[in-house]
Amino acid sequence: MKVLVLEHEDCGCGLDFVLRCVAAGHKVRYFIQQEHNQAIGSGFKGVELVKNWVTSAKWADLIFCTGNDKYIERLEFFKKQGVPVFAPSVQSAKLEIDRQFGMQFLEDNGIDCPEFHTFKSLSDAEKFQRKSSERYVFKTLGSEEDKSLSYVGKTPADMVARLQRWQRLGMTLKGPCMLQQFIPGMEFAVSSWMGSSGFVGLPNENFEHKKLLSGNAGPNCGEAGTVMKYANESKLFDEVLRPIEDALLELGHLGDVDVNCIIDEDGKAWPLEFTCRPGWPAFNIMLATHKGDPVEWMVDAINGDDTTDFSTAIACGVVIAQPDYPHSNMTKAETMDIPVYGVTPKNRKFIAPQAIKMAKMPDMEGDEIVEREIWASAGDYLAVVTGTGRSVKQAAERVYTVIKDIHVPDLMWRDDIGEKLEKEIPELQKFGFATEFTYE
Repeated sequence: MKVLVLEHEDCGCGLDFVLRCVAAGHKVRYFIQQEHNQAIGSGFKGVELVKNWVTSAKWADLIFCTGNDKYIERLEFFKKQGVPVFAPSVQSAKLEIDRQFGMQFLEDNGIDCPEFHTFKSLSDAEKFQRKSSERYVFKTLGSEEDKSLSYVGKTPADMVARLQRWQRLGMTLKGPCMLQQFIPGMEFAVSSWMGSSGFVGLPNENFEHKKLLSGNAGPNCGEAGTVMKYANESKLFDEVLRPIEDALLELGHLGDVDVNCIIDEDGKAWPLEFTCRPGWPAFNIMLATHKGDPVEWMVDAINGDDTTDFSTAIACGVVIAQPDYPHSNMTKAETMDIPVYGVTPKNRKFIAPQAIKMAKMPDMEGDEIVEREIWASAGDYLAVVTGTGRSVKQAAERVYTVIKDIHVPDLMWRDDIGEKLEKEIPELQKFGFATEFTYE
């Protein structure tokens, strides 16, 4: 099969998928934007890097896109031409990109959402918060906004201070912003893959760890690690995804769709936001539990069939990175060509490369220093290390065993992914959620 993969980010979140396709015998073309790092994926056998994806569109038996904004409008044209494209539509992508649209979509389909207010400027949001004694979460709504600007106010005064700081720094929004009601509880998400006839495979329940540092401290880096499981039964899926299946089909959605929720103290699930694309590192963790050919089931899903074969083991994934992750302000010269030691035939299948290339580097052969092709950095977001097991603890322990093998100067990772679930899983199970998870 001929597979065209469109890379959305500068971190190489689709590289492991590309290499899995190559290993399965498919011909693969990999597109990375000119303004992103062209070194990602270079040197790997079987990977053809292309500078213009449009000329390869009709060549492909499948187009897989790792994002939902840069190429989606053009991909709609190729879908109409009969090209198999496993990616969201313009309208379904809007569920994530325009958070107000996403929340309204849920409410229109009978699903309660937290109260929210939208504003044209940071100043307007500040004025509103000053008059309210409620806690809110700040989120951007513009299609080009940096979603890492999301901020959970500890108090109304804390939120006002944050909004003031952004204004002092001269930050101007490219679109409106939102203050969403803060609901205390446990964060828990569910996703599912969708084909042209509806959901395919099993729902995926997942717990994201969004902060950079252990103990859930430091800046928001999107997702430092995640614990997940394809579940045979999922109350959260039944409550927030199954009811919108037909509505998603009407929007033309294909691919993964995830709804992140808060389960409050009374056991009610409150949807917070959509992810309408393969999440990262979530997608790379999913791949560790997918059986068989990596792409044939996607083509089948486009054609309305369900041929998925997913393991129901508990999976854990941890991002390993180097400075200046998660800010990524360093030049490419500063983050490029740093050798990644410790990748072996034994542990390779548990390491999903991201901003990685193959390059000649000094390495040891016995007691001798030799120059040979090994993994080298092509950015600061290096890899996702995965592990599976019968329990959260076992899956996480397997991840950290592999991480100990890897050597990169100033290597960074969170060492507590999954630990919070020792307390949260029993609490969620009191309400009938996460029933297939076991901590140890």
